[in-house]
Parts: sequence; C-alpha cells; structure tokens
Amino acid sequence: MADLLYLATIVAFFALMVVFVRVCERIVGRDDVVGTDVDPDVAEANDATITEEVPA
Repeated sequence: MADLLYLATIVAFFALMVVFVRVCERIVGRDDVVGTDVDPDVAEANDATITEEVPA
C-alpha cells in the first residue's frame, strides 16, 4: 500500500509541475527562439541539422 501511495505522490507532483509551467507560460509568455550560431549556407553544404537555442 505504501508503494502505491508513493507512486501516486510522485505522479501528482509531476502533474502539478506541468500545470505550474503552463500557468507561468500564460502569465509571462513563451521564450522566443534566439537563433543559431551556424551559417545556414554552410550547414546546408555540410548537410547538417540546424539546432536553435532558447534562452534560459
């Protein structure tokens, strides 16, 4: 029984954190993507995937 209570507590905690993040995003807004450090022409020539960074 204690195991089920522990698992339920962990699941409830993560569910609460998901709600918390969504509420904060509604209040503050999502972070905009800043850009990349990779030149798109060079990345295309090297067949590389461009990854974009989001500010922390």
